[in-house]
Amino acid sequence: MTKIDFLSSQETDTEARLRLVCRVAQKALRNGEDVFIACTNAEQATQLDALLWSFEPESFIPHANFTATPATSSDAEAPVLLSHGEDCGDHHGVLINLRSPAPAFFSRFERLFELIVQTPEVLADTRANWSYYKSRGYPLDLKHI
Repeated sequence: MTKIDFLSSQETDTEARLRLVCRVAQKALRNGEDVFIACTNAEQATQLDALLWSFEPESFIPHANFTATPATSSDAEAPVLLSHGEDCGDHHGVLINLRSPAPAFFSRFERLFELIVQTPEVLADTRANWSYYKSRGYPLDLKHI
């Protein structure tokens, strides 16, 4: 069963949420995990793509945009994949979810992270996702960071 962690920050802007994505992805990579990031739309995926390149000047988070038919084999092999589509391919390690409702494929993953910042839209979306997971019996954990 998917282990679901909600990480809550007191920051109040959507850019802070994307920086949190970078931190979680970086930590998962250091632990040897592959990461799939479910973005809300193409614009958010583009913003996150740029931020992953510049997040920390002294580090590198290798990533690619996921498509069901990757443009190159290196895209399919990148340890961090970004997507706004409805398919996650064969991925099943760590999912960082930025969508509401949660993508249908979330249960394929071993671990899922929901990231919370203090904006009305994000709070409403993550509350809805919490209720959805809870009603289906998933173990949930809330951590304040």
